[in-house]
Amino acid sequence: MSNLMQWLQSQRGINTLLLAAPDVNGVMRGKSVPARDAAKVSNGEVRMALSTPSVNILGNEIDGCSQVDGSGDRDIVLCPTGRTPYRSVLADDIAIVPADFLMDDGTPVQTGCRHLIQSTIDAYHRRDWQPVVALEVEFYLYDLTEATTTPPKSPLSGERLTGRECGSIVDLQHFAPLLNDIRDHCHDAGIDTTSVLSENGPGMFEINLNHSKDLYKAVDDMAYMRLIMRDVALKHGLGLTYMPKPYADLDGSGQHMHFSVLDSSGRNIFDNGTEVGDTVLLHAVGGLLDRLNELVLFCAPHVSSYRRIQPNSYAPTGICWGYDNRTVPIRIPGGNCSARRIEYRVAGADANPYLLVSSVLMAALNGIDHKLSPPEPVTGTSYDQNFANVLCSMPSAINAFEESSFIKNLLPVLFREAYLNCKKQEYALITSEGRQFEIDTYRGRI
Repeated sequence: MSNLMQWLQSQRGINTLLLAAPDVNGVMRGKSVPARDAAKVSNGEVRMALSTPSVNILGNEIDGCSQVDGSGDRDIVLCPTGRTPYRSVLADDIAIVPADFLMDDGTPVQTGCRHLIQSTIDAYHRRDWQPVVALEVEFYLYDLTEATTTPPKSPLSGERLTGRECGSIVDLQHFAPLLNDIRDHCHDAGIDTTSVLSENGPGMFEINLNHSKDLYKAVDDMAYMRLIMRDVALKHGLGLTYMPKPYADLDGSGQHMHFSVLDSSGRNIFDNGTEVGDTVLLHAVGGLLDRLNELVLFCAPHVSSYRRIQPNSYAPTGICWGYDNRTVPIRIPGGNCSARRIEYRVAGADANPYLLVSSVLMAALNGIDHKLSPPEPVTGTSYDQNFANVLCSMPSAINAFEESSFIKNLLPVLFREAYLNCKKQEYALITSEGRQFEIDTYRGRI
């Protein structure tokens, strides 16, 4: 009996199954099916158009996808991943069924993003290694009644939030019902959240996920948590956005990735018992610095993403690294040496976590394999030191992505084609309209 069928037997009142799988941007697309057809779902009998995973941020087909055009947009299979379903936040009789896009022969659809995780797992397993990953995401709550992104009012005092309020326990208490609902719904969905922080902006918070040796779980947790968070906010009468820079004068929202690597005995290969860390860690840092600008289009995938990459905003602007330094893109956090890890701080909250995790891990592995050594670590703030720049415009990021041999080797041909066309077309569309169109496009979608 399938995981879906077993879960349904343990539940009451489920009338609808909502299959949800990530497109090239990490936005969930899918299909609603009556619960009575659960056997068909489990047997891979739910079909959708091949173009479904290769749509832009507005849900329109990406021009120039050769497989879609060449096949006349044939059918593909929308198949459950085996992850346990969970009840929808918005309707208790609907079950969200995590899914992926497959061809009729069971192979992944090349324009889907989730299968990139498997190729990353395979690359590490060939060395008898296992990556351990934890993700965290920052976000802003906002007032749904305003046309522009406006901070929310406190549910208790009714006063509109102002100021940065970093670490505010007042905000954590005033928004506790919403934040606790997020935690509870995530728990019910098998998502392991840890701490919640009040961040550097009105209505800005950060939620952390627990580390996991199961790479699929680590990334799926982030993808489905973001969906849950937005739905919970809506039930509380608020908007929630992952726009990286909704306010020009306030800090942007990031999606930071922590990772270490275990060998076959379970030893952290980044740890040598010292504060510096093993040479393997340094080589991984070297690989990340070497490929950093080639990965920017994954870390900053939308026009609004580049508003975040500014000095003195805790977003990285120089290609460098350091120990326990939040002004650099590659940070080695402090703490117990046995937990020695890398924090990758380049990505905005809008980044597709499947692309982020797979590309960062492969860039680190490339550095390890080629024994790339990083420069000296940064001391003090990096913003006033003369480092090469992190790409801060979408056209330059598109060019670096397009010219990268690393990206060509990393991605299936059809995914690279779809993603590149998507970003070129998105840039042309968004920049031809005004700022309000940009806000309307991104605020509720990313």
